[in-house]
Amino acid sequence: MELKVPFLADRQLESAATELLRKYAEWKGAPPRPPIPVDDIVEGLLGLSLSIDDLRTRLGKNDVLGATWLDDGHVMIDSSLEGNEGRFSFTLAHETGHWVLHRPIIEMEKVTVPLFAREPNAKPGPAIVCRDGQRDSAEIQADRFAAYLLMPATDVRAAARLVTGDPLAIDRLEARRKAGELVPELKSLAAEVIERGSFSNVSNQAMQIRLVALKLVTDASNPQRSLL
Repeated sequence: MELKVPFLADRQLESAATELLRKYAEWKGAPPRPPIPVDDIVEGLLGLSLSIDDLRTRLGKNDVLGATWLDDGHVMIDSSLEGNEGRFSFTLAHETGHWVLHRPIIEMEKVTVPLFAREPNAKPGPAIVCRDGQRDSAEIQADRFAAYLLMPATDVRAAARLVTGDPLAIDRLEARRKAGELVPELKSLAAEVIERGSFSNVSNQAMQIRLVALKLVTDASNPQRSLL
């Protein structure tokens, strides 16, 4: 079931993530530095409970990555993501996005969500269940929120400057990415930014997307055009 939510511009999503980081800094008494402690944000600041379990068996869906039970204030991440810190942290940040962005809308009864039981024989409750490959508006918003939360623009730019100074020009970058080709130069840059910026809970692929979005790489074949 698609969760229908109002349109939110990227600047609104980034503002929401930045505000959450500000609240966390106020709560801890110091601004968070990468790797952003998303688990502490979820359990400490937001007061949600967090568990790891075989969600795919529990919910009978073989592509579930995470779920958030709204009435219980409980986030569950599928056990298949254990040991993959990048995907685990991104999924947890994604669920955080649902809690911050979409829970208020649901509570105002402007949208409806399906009911799922968190425990066997328990009464089903409203839950947002996130499946691999979902691309509806709510999932896209939660993905972008997660990127802004785990990879704040200021920190990514600072790390990229340490690596390259100016934005890195890559030949035929846009065409190669559109064709689904591996871009070794971009992958290498992402790895260096992750290392220099201490983004240890971010995947290389997520950092590549963030670098492009922040225009920290340019297309050497088309220097006049900004990459989207």
